[in-house]
Amino acid sequence: MVDKKMKILIVEDELLIAEMLKEMLTDLGHDVIAIAKDFSIAKTVLEEKGGVDFCFLDINLHSDKSGLDVAALINEKYFIPFAFLTSYSDKSKISEALEYKPEAYLVKPFSEIDLFTTLELIKGRTALSNLEKEPKSVLIKDGTKNIKLNIDEILWLKSDNIYVEIKTTAKTHLIRNSIVQFLEEINALCMERVHRTYAVNLNHVKAVTGQYLIIGETKVPLSRKFREAILAKFQQ
Repeated sequence: MVDKKMKILIVEDELLIAEMLKEMLTDLGHDVIAIAKDFSIAKTVLEEKGGVDFCFLDINLHSDKSGLDVAALINEKYFIPFAFLTSYSDKSKISEALEYKPEAYLVKPFSEIDLFTTLELIKGRTALSNLEKEPKSVLIKDGTKNIKLNIDEILWLKSDNIYVEIKTTAKTHLIRNSIVQFLEEINALCMERVHRTYAVNLNHVKAVTGQYLIIGETKVPLSRKFREAILAKFQQ
């Protein structure tokens, strides 16, 4: 059962993948209003059908215009949330794709649980952002310096014995602390344990599979122990 039945446009030129995605979305209670194999058809659907709530866009369409062009059109005229479909091997494409501000991206090959998790990720991130209106910061000691970090800029934490590596959008910091204690100190809803040695900022997660999460171009391991708790947090 879904909270809201969405009208979804799929832009994918591989028919088998498109039909598989449509079947999964239908099983999850959503309505796929169209499958477009190229930019031209996608543009027509957006112009004529209206009422599209969400789009899945394959990055690599085998035509003169790609899924990135569809994303640019959406950002310019329709302001509909979307997720990219991609292979993780497309690292340069993924880097370029992130500039279009997708809600997430789904890594091929994917399963129904990957799709469900991606949609829950999007819903949960929206709920978290609504709860955390004001950016929070934390003061850390990195070597001899005291540094004020905006928690929203933290991508992930990695435990390394008695130290915690803090990866931010700008650089990496190393502090003497445990990951459990540091999470307690910052007390941020967006930060969540995903593995014995990792915690991530859910606002920066762009894709989820059965074994890992992807932030930017980096795979962060996802432990089965924490997977259920993460999904539960998304569904709050």
